[in-house]
Amino acid sequence: MKKAVLLLDNVRLKPSQIHKLRGFVGNLFRDYDVIHNHDLKTGKAIYRYPLIQFKMIDNMPAVVAVSDEAVKNFSKIFMGLDKIIIEETEIPVYEKNLRCEDADFGYSEKQTVYEFLSPWIALNQENHRRYMDLSDKSEKSFMLKKALVGNLLSMSKSLGYWLGKEQEIIADATLKAENVILKGKPMIGFTGAFKCNFIIPDYLGIGKSVSRGFGTVRKMI
Repeated sequence: MKKAVLLLDNVRLKPSQIHKLRGFVGNLFRDYDVIHNHDLKTGKAIYRYPLIQFKMIDNMPAVVAVSDEAVKNFSKIFMGLDKIIIEETEIPVYEKNLRCEDADFGYSEKQTVYEFLSPWIALNQENHRRYMDLSDKSEKSFMLKKALVGNLLSMSKSLGYWLGKEQEIIADATLKAENVILKGKPMIGFTGAFKCNFIIPDYLGIGKSVSRGFGTVRKMI
């Protein structure tokens, strides 16, 4: 699949400001629903895997686009981005590094190890309560593995990739829970590493709120 990564080399932001970068760009380019994921006519949310994601990569603000459609629009939009405004501060954008490539994606016979570069929001409100009620570590681990496989299946379907009948995603993870704030509410995020027999392009996100930078993954081995 097509993937593009835009690094804003000269811009310095905190991870907590990434959602403000997304909001600024989404408002500036409101005619492109791939950025803000809202229907242009009705204003209703479009429930799909975010095709354009905002995040921090190696301490630099970055925007990642995935799919032919998103990369095509992405190139037109962001090469014209000459400034951003965050918290009433105007920041010129004069150093941009844009990389476009064909990335492998999908089921693999081999296991690949990934690390989370940002906390993975694995649980919705209902699952969060169930997770907190569990006292057995093995049960919590099983629940997170199931959520991980579900995230991968959901992402692949949204991107038009379907597994064959004999293809089953098998995953394992070594994770550490940490408190995060999502849309002003406290949540549990997970950092660490996982392995699975599914190829994920570097810097894509899995789980909840990937458009805001959560759940960003990178291949380790």
